[in-house]
Amino acid sequence: MNEPTTRSTPLATNALAAAIQPSATLAVSGRAKELAAQGKDVLALSAGEPDFRPPEPVVRAVRDFINSKAVKYAPVSGLPELLDAAAADLSEFHGRPFSRREILVSCGAKHSLANLMLVTLSPGDEVVITAPYWVSYTDIVTLGGGTPVIVESSREHGLRLQPDALARVLTPRTKFVIFNSPSNPTGVGYTGAQLRALGEVIVARAPQAWILCDDIYRHLTYDGFEQVSAWRALEGLTEQLVFADGVSKSHAMTGFRIGFLAGPREVIDAAGRIQGQMTSGATTTSQIAAIAALTDPACAVAMNEMRVAFARRRALMLEGLGALPRVNVPAPDGAFYLFLDVSAHVGPGTQFADDLDLATWLLEQKLVATVPGTPFGAPGNIRISYATDDASLREGLARLEEAFTGLPTARG
Repeated sequence: MNEPTTRSTPLATNALAAAIQPSATLAVSGRAKELAAQGKDVLALSAGEPDFRPPEPVVRAVRDFINSKAVKYAPVSGLPELLDAAAADLSEFHGRPFSRREILVSCGAKHSLANLMLVTLSPGDEVVITAPYWVSYTDIVTLGGGTPVIVESSREHGLRLQPDALARVLTPRTKFVIFNSPSNPTGVGYTGAQLRALGEVIVARAPQAWILCDDIYRHLTYDGFEQVSAWRALEGLTEQLVFADGVSKSHAMTGFRIGFLAGPREVIDAAGRIQGQMTSGATTTSQIAAIAALTDPACAVAMNEMRVAFARRRALMLEGLGALPRVNVPAPDGAFYLFLDVSAHVGPGTQFADDLDLATWLLEQKLVATVPGTPFGAPGNIRISYATDDASLREGLARLEEAFTGLPTARG
């Protein structure tokens, strides 16, 4: 029998693969799971997904569908019933009618964003992203062949993009400006007036630019914050808006992987062609689940109950984290994250070189999983999620208080 030959030339990956980084949030979750598998009592305050079960009508719809029918491919654009349900939901929120032809059902909102960038960006096109930003924005833009342009926000202005800062980065090459409200990782939301001020700058400085609204957290807002549609707020730019949305966060359905891209028909058609050659239609059973999520009144009740629980947890965490020495914790408008300024505890004169070093220490030594701010474009911060049960949050607060008390700081 011939011995297998050893290839002398390995299969090389390309420059694009080298440019893409693994998700920092998934890396933290993976390490936390490794420690837990070793029998260690890890508290995961790093989750980017609700800890609730999907609403019962969602579970029932999937079970009934699987028990009664063969599970076949879905149309690339989405099941007609789901397109209609998504169109009704989007039309109500944005105050403009959406048709089936203006929506593409994808495997999560991340997939929706990637589809959009793949069919609209050309070399040299720029996409303006506000820091702190969701970790995947920059890599998705790079995958699409564009150039991420980062614009800084500041604690002084509540980590919100300011019109003068936006004006400085807009150019004739600007293809998109991304708005994420409420934001991951900060939970910051934008009022209608704030959106209008930013829109006026875009009209004046880069009238060719489009706005991508990532609305995946729009249902999760607190303390009376009113989530405003960019369509309603941005007069003069309503024909240059594209929306990414879905049921992952609002209905505790992250594992179902259903997202929506909504925009002009020609863009949706092009995105559908790309999707058709990469994934085809999103999973049929997941689409059945999403139909129930958007149409069964009991799901709206469950969604509000989850939001109320998150509001309670948010209050619990704000009170507890407020006791941490030299840590600034602003109250978020929405989502389920807190973005802690820990800059006094990192850098020269402290125990930690940077926020990555601090987050690693918290995980490895204190068994508390957080996410460092550097991958979000915001060094000197860490993100904490309150998407876990109250008992775990209280224990997490106790461990964090113990960890931060007595740490040397850069300011003495």
